[in-house]
Amino acid sequence: MKLKDSIVVLNNLVSKDFIDIIKKYIDKKSITKLKTFSGLNENVRNVYGHYLSKDNVSDIIFFKHIDKIIKQHYPHYKFKFPYLKTSKLVQIDLLKYETGGKYDIHTDHYVEAQRTLTFILNLNEDYEGGDFIFYNQDNTEMKRVKCKTGTCIMFPSNFQYPHRIEPITKGTRYSIVSWLI
Repeated sequence: MKLKDSIVVLNNLVSKDFIDIIKKYIDKKSITKLKTFSGLNENVRNVYGHYLSKDNVSDIIFFKHIDKIIKQHYPHYKFKFPYLKTSKLVQIDLLKYETGGKYDIHTDHYVEAQRTLTFILNLNEDYEGGDFIFYNQDNTEMKRVKCKTGTCIMFPSNFQYPHRIEPITKGTRYSIVSWLI
């Protein structure tokens, strides 16, 4: 099996009604630039975001709904990789990439959080740029995903899956990213 076989892309996972509601919530809540593990560096990561909190009633409602979506589609991945032992959702981030927004090559491997599987849900396609690109260890492109509205990408969070979001050249890209342990 090749590494890219562990990258699963599913389409049309959520309703237009949910997308319209969550995009409005993202516009309201995602007003802070997110940092990398080494701090705020817009040359590396230029995105507005909001971490769903268990202390806010609205956040809890969205967390539960997104958790339900993930649990509904996670079996597709689990069927392909039956030895995967993960199922607990630990974090959900609501992201907004405006023109110039990007996230350079990185991995989702984070020891303290023990991330195992990354789940990304793209909420729109009316923007330019912003392709999701996976790289091999020698920094050659392994797989490119041009996300449509409702596209979901699932992949291992470990060091073998460096990836990036290309800069947005026009419009705004909305997405949800979460991790299972």
